[in-house]
Amino acid sequence: MGTDSKKIEILKLLKLHIEKHDINSIRELADKYYPFDIAEAMFELDENNIVLILRLLTTDQSAEIFPYLDPEIQEKVITVMNSKEVKEIFENLYTDDIVDILEEMPSNIVKKILRSSTPESREQLNTILKYDDDTVGSIMNVEYIRFRDIWTIKECISELKIKQDIIEEQNTFFIVDKLNNLKGVIDMKSLLFEKPETIVSEVMDERFISAYTRDHQESVIDLFKKYELTIIPVTNSQNKLVGVVTVDDVFDVIEEEATEDIHKMAAITPTEDEYFKTSIWKMMKSRCIWLVILMTVATLTQTIIFLFLNLFIKKSNLSNELLDVKGGLFFIVLMILPVTNVISSTSGNSVIQSSTMVVRAISLKEVSNRDLGRVLWKELRVSLITGMVLIVINLIRSLVFYAIQYRGDVSSSIIWYTIAITSISLFLCLIFSKLVGGSLPIIAEKFKIDPAIMASPVLSTFIDMVSTSIFFGITYVFYINFIIM
Repeated sequence: MGTDSKKIEILKLLKLHIEKHDINSIRELADKYYPFDIAEAMFELDENNIVLILRLLTTDQSAEIFPYLDPEIQEKVITVMNSKEVKEIFENLYTDDIVDILEEMPSNIVKKILRSSTPESREQLNTILKYDDDTVGSIMNVEYIRFRDIWTIKECISELKIKQDIIEEQNTFFIVDKLNNLKGVIDMKSLLFEKPETIVSEVMDERFISAYTRDHQESVIDLFKKYELTIIPVTNSQNKLVGVVTVDDVFDVIEEEATEDIHKMAAITPTEDEYFKTSIWKMMKSRCIWLVILMTVATLTQTIIFLFLNLFIKKSNLSNELLDVKGGLFFIVLMILPVTNVISSTSGNSVIQSSTMVVRAISLKEVSNRDLGRVLWKELRVSLITGMVLIVINLIRSLVFYAIQYRGDVSSSIIWYTIAITSISLFLCLIFSKLVGGSLPIIAEKFKIDPAIMASPVLSTFIDMVSTSIFFGITYVFYINFIIM
């Protein structure tokens, strides 16, 4: 069954069971499908029904589904639920899952969760939360099974049975001494097939790979890849075992790092929020900074073209006419042609920013082909604000450029016409490029075409062509109305 059809079926059944208030059927449905699938279907329900379902399910079922709910829904659920209900859910969550939830919540919700937690749980949470973001310590799990080096295999298996609830995906176990120093590892196979009376330190593997709490989280990804591990122990500066990182824990890290790298390649300051959860101001700032930098750098190209055109003109028979500041040829050759690259490069960079961000959002299931209108509305607002910022920057950039070229004299109307043309063109081209960059990947997805094609050089080449046409179109309007009149 496809993902969408499964979601539709679950949603239909949930609505039916809610209407009948059929508790048993809702619980049976939760047992039949994966928690992620249930959470995805619940996203389509209103807040009251989501809370109702979580209350009707068993505590274990609610705890399994809750981490997969959207952070906004989680916040609303916690707000509505009383402290007892919150405590029941969070007591059944793994510590690393709770940390992930806390990082997305406002301070009042965090306080409510912590108040509802047991002292032991709060201590575990504080152990993780004290580490900086992007470090191994911030993604580790402090719930794991370890054995003393003096225990027998029989004692280790007994410990395993006692703590079976926190095993999760752990098939490798860690051996420590009385000071909690990491000494070795032993796998499930050895535990099952070694003699019960054997001391675990005699059969443990002293070759182990560990991560340090202050290491960057990317380093642990490399360890998983290099050594093909499923779990890695985490030690502090004294080599004491303080937690573990499983391969499941790094999936989100891999996704975050990949998104960050993709955004950097598209000249976007990385943001941690999902596409629709990123505010207009934050999205504008993440793109505008690099657009300003790249537009300023493009001024160097403008300077090079300007200087060479001057050089060519002085060697031509038309030099007097072309160098006449009040002449039409001067306007076209020395004022308009050099700035063409600034317009086309800024427009090209802008469309790559928008298309890359939307393509990545589509791949992460943050945006679907039903969100075209929402994306266009968001991109329009971002482009309007960014365009106004670039108009101001372009004014400053142009005045400095022409002041240098003409020894401080920027009184010529030709110069101000040029600044007006470039500013208007930048504004219109930016709006057009962001709308195209935001819409084409979604349209491609709708027609079963790889959206990534829409973040390729083909798109930037198309935008270069259109932006150049817009620029010269506006130039022509000014030329026939103001320059040669």
